[in-house]
Parts: sequence; C-alpha cells; structure tokens
Amino acid sequence: MFRLAYRSVRHNPKRMLLTAVAVALGVALVSTTLTLTNALSSGFDDLFAETAGTTDVAVEAVDSTTADDDMWAGAGEILTAAEVSAIEAVDGVDGVYGGLMVDGTVLPSGYEADGSMMAGASAPTILYNWWGLPEVDKATLIEGSAPTSDAAIVLDVDSVEKLQYSLGDTVEIATEDGIEKFTLVGLVRFGESNSLQTATLGYMTEARAHEITGEAGYQEALVITEDGADNDAVASEISTMIPEGTRAVTGEQLQAEQSESFDSMLQYIDIFAITFALIALFVGSYIIVNTFRIVVTQRTREFGLMRAIGVTGGQVLRTVLLEAVVIAAVAATLGIGLGYVGALGMAAIAESFVGDIFGAVTLPLDAVLWSYGLATLVTLVSALLPAIHASSIAPMEALREAATESKKPLRLRNVVGAAISALGVAGIVVGLYADLDMPYVYVGIGAMALVIGVTLLAAQVLVPLAFGLRDLLTRVFKIDGKLAANNIRREPRRSANTAAALMIGVMLLALVSTFTESLKSVVTAEFDQMSADLFVADSQGGDVPQGALDIVAGAAGVDLVTSVGLTTVDYDGETLGLVAVDAATTELAFDEDPDNDLTELADGGVFIAPDLQEQGLEVGDEVTLTGASGTATLEVTGLVNSSEDGSFWVDWSTADALDEDLGVYQSLVMLEDGADVDEVQSAILDRFTEEYPLVALQQPDQLTQLATSFIDMILGVISALLGAALVIAILGVANTLLLSVAERTREIGLLRAVGVRRSSVWRMITIESMVMAIFGTVLGMVLGVGLGAALVKALAEFGFGTVTIPWAWLALYTVGAALAGVMAAVWPAQRASRMDILEAVAADG
Repeated sequence: MFRLAYRSVRHNPKRMLLTAVAVALGVALVSTTLTLTNALSSGFDDLFAETAGTTDVAVEAVDSTTADDDMWAGAGEILTAAEVSAIEAVDGVDGVYGGLMVDGTVLPSGYEADGSMMAGASAPTILYNWWGLPEVDKATLIEGSAPTSDAAIVLDVDSVEKLQYSLGDTVEIATEDGIEKFTLVGLVRFGESNSLQTATLGYMTEARAHEITGEAGYQEALVITEDGADNDAVASEISTMIPEGTRAVTGEQLQAEQSESFDSMLQYIDIFAITFALIALFVGSYIIVNTFRIVVTQRTREFGLMRAIGVTGGQVLRTVLLEAVVIAAVAATLGIGLGYVGALGMAAIAESFVGDIFGAVTLPLDAVLWSYGLATLVTLVSALLPAIHASSIAPMEALREAATESKKPLRLRNVVGAAISALGVAGIVVGLYADLDMPYVYVGIGAMALVIGVTLLAAQVLVPLAFGLRDLLTRVFKIDGKLAANNIRREPRRSANTAAALMIGVMLLALVSTFTESLKSVVTAEFDQMSADLFVADSQGGDVPQGALDIVAGAAGVDLVTSVGLTTVDYDGETLGLVAVDAATTELAFDEDPDNDLTELADGGVFIAPDLQEQGLEVGDEVTLTGASGTATLEVTGLVNSSEDGSFWVDWSTADALDEDLGVYQSLVMLEDGADVDEVQSAILDRFTEEYPLVALQQPDQLTQLATSFIDMILGVISALLGAALVIAILGVANTLLLSVAERTREIGLLRAVGVRRSSVWRMITIESMVMAIFGTVLGMVLGVGLGAALVKALAEFGFGTVTIPWAWLALYTVGAALAGVMAAVWPAQRASRMDILEAVAADG
C-alpha cells in the first residue's frame, strides 16, 4: 500500500503541488521562529557563560535572576565592606571582590536631547567598578590604560566605534542624578570575542561608582576560590554568614538559572509564532480537504477497479492516508528549508539594525520535530473524510464512464452548522450581558464556535448567492459569467470550503484591525482627558529624577506640575498595583473620571478599580494595605473605571507612608495663560540636554501620535504573520480551480468544440475565482468586525469602550480580494484555455 501511495503521488505530482506548498508555508513559520529563538538563546548562553560561567562563587540578592527583573540594572546594596571582608576568612576562599553596577546610559558622541519617549530605546549600558583582574572583571584591557583616576573610564571596543568615541574623548553618562562626565582612557574586550549582545560595557574606579550610586556597600561580591577547592562547599559555607535576602551560588548554577530564565521568556515568542502557524495550517486544512475530495472523485474508477480485484476498503483508506503522509513529508521538508533560509535572512536584517545578538544560526531538533509533526497531523486529519469516502467506493464504480462527485444533500451540514452557530452566538451574548467574571473568555469561545458554524453554513449561503448573481454576471460578462455562476452552484461544498479558507484569514485581519483601531481610540481618549500642556516621564521606564522636575517647575511659563507614582501593596493575600496622585492638583491636569472627585483622597480615602469592585468591595468599606514601609487602613470613597494602572488610587501622602521610596512615574505640566507651549518645551529641553538628556518631555498630541504609531507597528507585525494564512487561502483558490479544470476537461473541450474562444474560457475561470474570493472576503469582514466589536466590549474592565471600525482597511481588503481572485485564476485559466480540443473531448473525466 505504501508503494502504491508513493507511486500515485509521484505519477501525478501536479495535483498535490499547491497543497504541499500551502502546508510548507505554515511549517516555514514554525521553522523560522524556532531557529531564530534557538540562535538568540545560543547567543545569550554564550554571554552568560562568559559572565556567570567563569565565576567560582557569587554573592547576590535572592531575586536578582528572576524573569521579571531587569538583568541590566543594579540590585541595590546588599553587603557592607565589613561583610565582604569577612567572607575572605572562609576556608577555600582566595579572594573576595565587591561589585557595584552603576545605573546609567553611555550617550553617543554629540548626543542632544529631543524629549522623545524613544530617547532611551537603545542597547543597554552595563557599568561596573574596575578591579583589573580578568577573572573578576570578565574583560581584558587591549588598548590604552586602566581607569586609575575617578575621572577615567574604559569602554568595550565595539561600543567605542558604535558611539563614535576615541581615546581621550569626554564620555557622557546619563544617570538618575544627571550627567556624569569621564575621560575615555582605555578599550577592553569582554571575554574572548566581546560578544555583549549589543550592550555597552564600561568600567570606572570603585570610588566613583560609590559616589554615583550613593551606596557605601556593594551590590554583589565575586569570590575566587583556591585551586582544588569545592565551590559548592564554599558557597554553602558563605551562605551561613551573609545577610537575609542574599545567597551564595556557584557560577555554574548561576549560568544555568540565567539561561533558564531567558529561555522561559523566549518560550512566549515560540508560542506566539506557533499560534499563527497553526492558524495558517488550519486554513491550509480546507485546501487539503478540497484537494483530496476532488482527487478521490477523479479516481473513482481507479478505486473501483482496485476493489474489483480484491483490495479491501481498509486498504484503500490506508492508501489515501499514506498519500497524505507522503505529501506531509514533502511539505514539511520544504517548509523546514524555507524556514531556515528565512531565519538566516531575518537574522542578517536584525543584526544590521541592532547588532550581533544571535549565536550560530543552526536548525534545532525541536524545529524539525514540530515541523514534521504539525504537517503530518494537519494533513492526516484533513484527508481522513475523503479517505473514508474512497474506502466506501463499490467495485461497480469501475464500470462508470466518468467520475462525478456524489451530490449529497446539505441538510446535515446545515443543521450542524446552525446548531454550532447558535451556541457561538449564545456564548458571545452570555459573555457580554451575563455579568460574569472574565467575560472575554466566553466571548472567545463563542467566537470560535461561530466561525466553525458559519464555515459549515457557507455552502447554504453560496448556492443562492451564485444563483442570484447569475443574471448579473450574465448581463455583464455574457455567457462566461453564467457558466462561472453555474460552476460555483454545481459544487457548493467545494466552493464554500475554498471561500471559507479565505474567510478565516480575512476575518482574523478584520478582527485585529477592529481591535487595534478601538485601542487607538482608547489611547486617544485617554490623552484627550488631559488638560495638561506637557507630559514628563523617564524614557527608559524608570522614575523621573527630582532634579528634572525641579527644572520643569522653575521654567518660565510653567504654572503647575503634578505627579503620579506607581507602587505595589499587599491586600488580602494578593500583591496589587497602587496609583499615587496629588489629590489637590491632579484633576486640574487630568480628568480621570468626571464622576469622581480626587480631593476625597486627601483625608485617607481610597478609590478602587473594577477588579476589586467585582470582589464585592464598594464605597464605604474599609481596606487594609501593606506596603514596603508601612500599613494603612483606608475607607473606600470612590471608584475608578479601569484596572490597567492599579487596583487602588490614593493621595501621595498616603502612598508615601506605605512606600517611602515611592518615585515619580510621570508628571503633568500646566502652563500659565498665554504661554507658548513650543517655546516652553524648547527651553526645558535645552536644560535637559545638559543635565537629564533621557527624560522625555512631550505634548499630549505627540504622545498620541507615538502611541498610535506603536499600535500600527504591532498591527503590521500581526498582519504580516496572518499574511501566511491569506497566501495559503489564495493558493487554495488556485488549487481548487486547477483540480476543477482537470475534472471538467471534457466539458471544457466540448465548450471549445462548439465555438467558445480561449479568452472566454479564461474569463469564466477568472470570474469563478473572483466570486469565491470576494464572497470569502466579505463574509470574513462581517465576522471579523462583529467579533472584534464583541471582544472590545468584553474588555471594558481594561478601559476599552467605543468600537471603532477600520473602514479604510476593510475597503483595502475588498480590493485586495478581487485582485487576489484574478491572480489565483491565472494558472488554472491558462491551463484551461490552452487545452487541445480533441484530447479534452476524448478525456474520460
């Protein structure tokens, strides 16, 4: 049976070619992603091996390697100088070296502040105190001299070129307290190859590091053990004498933890990409079903002859499924190759923009296993029903003169489709109106059921549509249009499945477009609530330095500066976000909710977000909050309409009592009447250039533009990923038409014999393709917009409100569908129009 299946595919590969390509495209997305993430993991593994792997024992904060922590930021002081010295007395310890990481960014030569929120969107900077020992610093001086003066700094050799510095230049570093200036005295190489994953590495004297961080102690300690010492035993002994909240760990263990933490983050990228690959393969499954159904119909006489000579139905079933396995193997192999080439190309593009962040780009085993596994699974499941049909063909079918697809009624398909659609609608309605927790889950489940139901009902819609279009197409395209409508109506299942593949791709695009347009409306409305003229934030996501706020407050034309802080508190066993505002001034610059009066926070009140309201809390209740610095019992005096920023809103004085290290997350600036906002912004930025170049200062409309452009970028990425599904759907249209042309060979020959011209045959196939494409597109847009609107409504607790329909995108999709229909018809139409008339008439199909 395997030899028979292999020979069948080999004998007529054309009929399976586009099916294999469709599966290969979905597989390629998996292969590309897994190859890229494997290369990225390899690159960072090399980095961790150079840093942690060459360390004997490290003393650090307990949570310094958690996935939620910033790996490039300092952890804060954990050891005093005396505690570092005490570690030297442990048996097996040869030396102990306290480490300080300075939070700051090395600015490019000639950098000028522009106040943009993207000012800090660059490679991270890692700044340490210099010891002059390669086993401690993990770097070797290769040019110039070591930083022996507090005014001196050394940088890694690649960053010096990237930032356009030379030995002897003045290097500026932006820190929380302003600009720190150094003289570049030397170049270093990190490890063997200076592979820093685009980061900038620098070293300064210990005294200068203490001065900038303001810490007398150390953030970590590196321990060099004696030759032959047991590092695990040394780490265990050190653990008994260091402060609570710290730990001693061997370099091997630290490297493993860092690699595991980074790999766990990459898993989300893999899941994200594999999800889109599954969408593409799901769309491809419609093509496979159509292909095998047509092929089985065309081979009815062949299967009948096989049954007549003693082949069992089970053997026929296995033959068809083995053909599917052969196609899956070919498609997966092709997809793996395409994916690997794509990974090489994307890695090269990424490195040209952000630098060398990848290790060796090699094809990982999991990419091969996922590719073959998904291709085989999707192809086998899709071919199962046609295979079952093939196994039921009777021996008497060998006597039939021509093969025709059985015309089973659509009754069962319609009943099942209607039932599933009704359940889907019910799920959406329950999610939107039943006032349940996590309504978006019910909406999502209902949406999936509705899509499946509509797919089954598409044939019922397409038949009367084709009948209704017949007169219109006849008037416009004469007999060519009439024949095209009849062809669609004659095989409703096939036409509906072809259109459904395109419907799903367009539906997802329309859904994402509706969601992102609505998100942009939410963002725009958020900024429209601002009465503030300027917005201040740290472009690197940290706290706004107090010195920068002093500059803003003292600038000519500034009337008021009010700030917002974020922290976390413990409430009822949970850690929740808390928003701190100046109750007396915030509403002057930002009207969060017209129904609330923030001044009610001034006397120990607290506002609660929807997530707490759903737990039964209401105005008048008391809540006890525990922060890093204290505990407070507060009365609920108001409600806020979104849980996005935090579950609690309190006055700044209350928040300061809960967390005395509370920093300013953002500030809103009101100008005096008559002040020119552009002039004030320019004057403040001139000061920021000298002192705080990475602090963002923008007008609300500039922030709106930045936010919407970022959303558009996300939409572009998702649309590109969904593009694979659309390409597969278009290939499905072409594939169905090709097989249909082969099935209708005699019919087309007879048309040509009675005088139908080649151009008419071409036009007939093209019209047929366009109708299916436009039908799938329109149905997909209706579903996508409707489900996108339902999703937006279901996410109301996250601040979503108004549904915005992306009319421009919908128009573009419609035009694109018509063009795609024309393109998909080119090959089938060319093949049909160039048939030899006598050979076509003599064909037995």
